[in-house]
Amino acid sequence: MKNLASFGMLLIIVGVCSVKAESGFEGSPALTPLEDSFIDQYRTTAELIYRQKDGRVWAVPEGSLIDGRGFPRLFNDLFGSGLNDAFLKSSIAYDFAAKSKHHPWKLAQNMLHEAMEAEGVPLADANLTFMLLRATGTRWAIKGYGGCARCHGPMAQLEWRPRVSDEDILSLVEWARDEDLSLPEIESKVLEFILEEGPHSTISIR
Repeated sequence: MKNLASFGMLLIIVGVCSVKAESGFEGSPALTPLEDSFIDQYRTTAELIYRQKDGRVWAVPEGSLIDGRGFPRLFNDLFGSGLNDAFLKSSIAYDFAAKSKHHPWKLAQNMLHEAMEAEGVPLADANLTFMLLRATGTRWAIKGYGGCARCHGPMAQLEWRPRVSDEDILSLVEWARDEDLSLPEIESKVLEFILEEGPHSTISIR
């Protein structure tokens, strides 16, 4: 009987750990505007966390600066704003990732795609967003990481965007909305249209 009780307790503990390990969002996406800013900028009023299916954790601390500028111009042209109400939590998580540079940029783009789906965004829109980011989104170097440190120093906050033809990328919009496409398939197609990947790109980040 004692062994049975112990086994039951073990099942409860395992169940609690499984719940904690589930992917998804935790916390509030609430933002407060900065009144003295010339552009639309906000501070988070609570911590926001996104846990990916693979266990990677993306945390946005309370008080973080968020402005949507981590999203490229073509994204804003098609979706209206980097801070889109339809996937506000995902937008905040990605915008902070682009600013903090704690994770590699490719992982951040993958995270956004997964987070948008978790937030209930249609797969077609998540695929389109991934295509736009992979084609025109911000890239960045992790401090002390990779070959960029040889040119710019290990503490450089290096970021860039690839050079592309807007017309070429816009021609992929309807194609990218195909829900049967995988992320590797989208990436492979986009690479055909990138004229200059960087980091020594001639394209300004702003």
